Amino acid sequence: MRKMKKAPSSGVKEQRIHFSILIFFVGMLFTVSLWDSYFNGTRPFDKDVASVLILIMGTLFSISAGLFCWSMENRRALLESQVEKRTEELNVKNVELVEKNQEVENFIHIISHDLKAPIVSIQGFSSMIKDELGEALRGNALDYFNRIQANAKQMNMLILDLLEFSRVGRVEDEKESVNMRELVREIVHELKPTIEKQAIRVAVSDELPVLWGSRKRIGQVFRNLIQNAVKYIGEPKEPLIEVGGSNSPDGSRHLLWVKDNGMGIKKEFHEKVFQIFQRAPSTKKIEGTGIGLSIVKKIVEHNGGSVLLDSEEGHGSQFSVLWPRENGKQSVLGERKLAA
Repeated sequence: MRKMKKAPSSGVKEQRIHFSILIFFVGMLFTVSLWDSYFNGTRPFDKDVASVLILIMGTLFSISAGLFCWSMENRRALLESQVEKRTEELNVKNVELVEKNQEVENFIHIISHDLKAPIVSIQGFSSMIKDELGEALRGNALDYFNRIQANAKQMNMLILDLLEFSRVGRVEDEKESVNMRELVREIVHELKPTIEKQAIRVAVSDELPVLWGSRKRIGQVFRNLIQNAVKYIGEPKEPLIEVGGSNSPDGSRHLLWVKDNGMGIKKEFHEKVFQIFQRAPSTKKIEGTGIGLSIVKKIVEHNGGSVLLDSEEGHGSQFSVLWPRENGKQSVLGERKLAA
């Protein structure tokens, strides 16, 4: 850089020649002064000196550019090494997490099988004793036997649900196109005795989408949701359960819901009901193990979807399932819209 300024003098007209270069290196700014002189303009500035100064300036500029590039390269290499280190640490943690989850699932699977055998024996022998005693078994003794059988049945249900929970994500089932209208109607038919006993009206939409996945797992999801609605329907004047579906706004996922006008769930329990062994509080004694909604959540999330709950105490509940679409597959709703 070259600057020419008038020197502070009162009689003689002088000019100042100043050569300097600025070097920016590793976040710091350096100023190198190359020439600083005054002359009165009566003699020309030495061309050889100017040439030398220009050469020095060019050399220093090249050095500073090289140092800058070297600094940036080292900084980039340092950042890359830090990213690689963090990525490696994250991969190690992920492997450890997968191993821990596998250990927990294997533990549940083994314990469930080991517990199932004695429970079956208890149920079998209690039934044999009850049959042999016949009418001689009465009063408190009969009540005790009924309790034993009821608790054995509850324990057996718990073991079966634990087994199913451990199998989700560990045992992969063959995927296929599942007609949800047919599947939901099959589930409703299976639950017909309980539904009719409680005088519940079940409305199933004709426009349910076709889902891509394991028919068994999808069936578990909606069987648990409909059973849950039946259990917590309470005693409204006109008990109603609705099963409907549509496409998500962006068209990337299917939306299905199971809605009831039953007891509802307080907002502080919306997250807890999806946790294993957690149940919504109720004054009414309701059968169940507290694993059903945990299985629903695990299956849906394992397939890349999500489960939402919209409920208020005394105003019913709506469980919504967002299920990813298979690429290139059209839902029933999509086909009808295109045809229209």
